[in-house]
Amino acid sequence: MFLALPCLAGLAGGVSGAAQAEGVRGVTPPATYPANTWQGRSGAVLRIMRRLDSHVELVPLHSGEDVAYGPLSLRLERCLQRPDGLPAQMTALLKIEENQDSGSPPFEGWMFTDDPALGAYAGALYDVQLVSCDGNKVEPMVGPPPAPAPPQLPAVMAPHVEADEEHGPVVLTPSGPDGNGQGGSSSGPTSLLPPAQPVQQPQQGAAAPH
Repeated sequence: MFLALPCLAGLAGGVSGAAQAEGVRGVTPPATYPANTWQGRSGAVLRIMRRLDSHVELVPLHSGEDVAYGPLSLRLERCLQRPDGLPAQMTALLKIEENQDSGSPPFEGWMFTDDPALGAYAGALYDVQLVSCDGNKVEPMVGPPPAPAPPQLPAVMAPHVEADEEHGPVVLTPSGPDGNGQGGSSSGPTSLLPPAQPVQQPQQGAAAPH
C-alpha cells in the first residue's frame, strides 16, 4: 500500500512533465457556414387553414408548378433554407390568389418560418403559412463548409532537467548577469536541492585534540 504511493506520484509527475514539454495546443473550431449562406430546395410545405371551420391541412408544393386548393391558386417560385450548423430558418417566394370574388388581394412575396406574421397570407376564406422547405437540393448550392484553420498559439516549453546519479534530478536555472546561474531578477525555475555546506579546514598551529 505504502510502496504504491511513490510510484503513482512519480507516474503523475512524468505525465505532467510530458504535457508541459509538448506545450499548449490550439483547438480547431468546428466547420460551419457563413451567416449569409442559403441552400435552395425544390419544394415547400404550406399550412392552410379554412376560416369557416378552422380546418387545417398541409399542402406540398413543387417549384414552378401551379396548385389549386379550393378557390386558392398557389405557385412556389423558390424555397431557401439555412444549412446545418446555422440557426434553422426557411423562406419561400410564393404567389397566392383566390379565384372567387372574395375581395382578397393577391399575394406575391416571401414567407418566413421563424416569423409567420411577416409575409403571411390572410385572405377572406383562408390563412396560408410556410411550414418548411422540402425536396431535392437545387441552386443556390452551398457545397461543403469551409475548413477552419487551427489557431496559432505560442509554444510553452517545460524547464530543462538533467539527472544526477548522486543527488537526483536537478532543474537548471537560467544564467544571471554574472553567469553563475543565480539570476536574482529572473523568473525562471530554481533548484530544489539545498545549498552545499563548505568543508571547515583546521587552523594552523592549533593543538590536536587528545
